[in-house]
Amino acid sequence: MFAKIRNVPAALLLFCVLCVNSMLSRSLPVGAYRTDSIPLSTSTSADEGVLPLIVPTTQIVENERTQTKFPLVVFMHGFCLDPQRQIETMAGFKQLVDSEQFALALPSGPSNGGGVMLPICRTWDGTDGSRFMLPLYMTKPQGDVPFVKNVVAKSVEHMNKIGKPVDPSRIYAMGVANGAFMAHRIACDMPDVFAAVSAYTGATGANDADSTCKRNWETLGGTNVLQLHGDADTWVPYEGGINWPGSAESARLVASGMGCDVNKKQTDETTVGGFAVTETSYDTCPAGTSSVEWRVKGMDHLPEGGSGLKPLLQKALDWMLDHEKPGASDATLTAALKGASPGNGGDANAPRATPLTGVSAGSVLNFLGGRPQMLAEFAGAAVGEAGRSSSLAAGGRR
Repeated sequence: MFAKIRNVPAALLLFCVLCVNSMLSRSLPVGAYRTDSIPLSTSTSADEGVLPLIVPTTQIVENERTQTKFPLVVFMHGFCLDPQRQIETMAGFKQLVDSEQFALALPSGPSNGGGVMLPICRTWDGTDGSRFMLPLYMTKPQGDVPFVKNVVAKSVEHMNKIGKPVDPSRIYAMGVANGAFMAHRIACDMPDVFAAVSAYTGATGANDADSTCKRNWETLGGTNVLQLHGDADTWVPYEGGINWPGSAESARLVASGMGCDVNKKQTDETTVGGFAVTETSYDTCPAGTSSVEWRVKGMDHLPEGGSGLKPLLQKALDWMLDHEKPGASDATLTAALKGASPGNGGDANAPRATPLTGVSAGSVLNFLGGRPQMLAEFAGAAVGEAGRSSSLAAGGRR
């Protein structure tokens, strides 16, 4: 082999070696990220906790331009699930942090979803649909919105400190299950912060009694919302539940609230991860906004134990990263994050018992009674997660 290249000029040979090395380093960014631990406040309250923030450790140069600002993705976990484990097993986003050049925030929901029996079970107080599983229907006037504002504010502050500032026009949120209901909540309450939001098996709260969606979309502007749902889901039914709308209706309500023409929509067919997907999009929306639904045919809540979600969630991530917030700047972001609170809104946002309006005890029992497998699987997952959380609180490691 070497005899064949003996007469090649040394400079040309060196250039070829450098080119190959460059291509390999770009195609194999394995492990080129780190996880920083960001205190969400200066107190020691367990409710405020520490935020894992995954950041790229390299900067990719393309067309002689090094990226100077980075997108921020906030991932909101499912009911009683650990965000770091869920992001690895169900989304696979860590391996994309460097190649796609974004920061990934993994907050734990600040609400208590387990009551007395599961005191460390973390969840989100988003819309009425997510509140259904909260003990005694304990809700907060602002939900967990002040907490999410603080997550974004602390992430932005930390990224500035390490010399990787966040691009204010490219901040995104993705939620799964209980986290998807919260994603819909912040699409309503923080449209001036997030360029795009995606929700897997959640639903909008646009029709909730305390909804601020339409008012905020009129005053703050809308955002881009992607609703994803498997039509064979037995945990969070595609057609909707006892106090939340179905997937297609969620997309329509969002479109209507943001000022889109709901009579004009486009439907396309594609395949993701072996599943057929019907995409319905409302195209005649105000600038910088959209409402899209992906109906995944034959997909249950957690295909292949959750790992089957990776192709779908990664495609949703690509969809979000393609959007930018028009007119966003550091100044507009600072203004939009006013009200960020380490204490999740303080006394004014304290949990309170709230009647489960519009829902009868019989409808709740019928809904749960028809899903014995869901209840058994959920109980096992929640108890296991509570045990791991208790071990962690006692000084153990995950």
